[in-house]
Amino acid sequence: MELTELIERSDAEFVWELGSSSGPGPALLGTTRHRFGSVAVLAAPRDTLSFWSRAAGFGLDRPVDSVVIGEVLDYLRDAGCTTANLSIAPQLQPPDWDAICVEHSLTAGPTSMRLTRPAEPVKPAATELRVGTIESSDADAWAQLQLDVFEMDDENFRSMLVAYTDWPGVTAYGTWDGDTLVGTASLHVVAGVGRFLNGATRPEYRGRGGQSALVAQRIADAFEQGCAWVTSDTAKPEPGGHNSSLSNLERAGFTVLAERAHAVWALPVS
Repeated sequence: MELTELIERSDAEFVWELGSSSGPGPALLGTTRHRFGSVAVLAAPRDTLSFWSRAAGFGLDRPVDSVVIGEVLDYLRDAGCTTANLSIAPQLQPPDWDAICVEHSLTAGPTSMRLTRPAEPVKPAATELRVGTIESSDADAWAQLQLDVFEMDDENFRSMLVAYTDWPGVTAYGTWDGDTLVGTASLHVVAGVGRFLNGATRPEYRGRGGQSALVAQRIADAFEQGCAWVTSDTAKPEPGGHNSSLSNLERAGFTVLAERAHAVWALPVS
């Protein structure tokens, strides 16, 4: 299977798993999910952050066209959603993609970099911080640290993060200074691909090797769990700018598979 297809199928299964009825999503966010062939759609009508409602897996079993986009948006609209993010690999967008976006009122979100790397044994990265996995007793602090770092205040999002530490296929990690949790990360193995998520570090602990150590640990752990590839998305820096997450990943051997932007749908305000 070509790498792009492998990653896109993992994307779709990731979206599908987020909508599992065994998780907190239905109660907290009113989540429902549906498949349109290879496309997995997650609707979260009570999401106040425009984060959870999404669709992925386009272009794998049928071409991306106005019909499938319409089906997905109709489902989201009928579920009560007012916004959603559609993830479509640039290589799989059709020649008339711009016209489809106009027809369905889709706009381009911020550009991100999708990076990949073979999963294989690696040497640990040096840091003075302690690196380890998150136990249930640490889950609240692990979630709150991310909200603090990204200056968010949303109890439903926090509850979803707490539950995510115990999600099937997920290993949550932290870095500690003594007994103080100072950094977070996760590895989510989906459809044979290790996905790197939840990277955050308290500002006063940046530049001390914590995230580099977490990257190396997750590469090794993904290999141990049978993954052939690992992947991570990070924001594209502005010209002349710097993204430390991108630098950490590239130092660890990741390469850019594609630059991409979500297609953002928002229900027009009448």
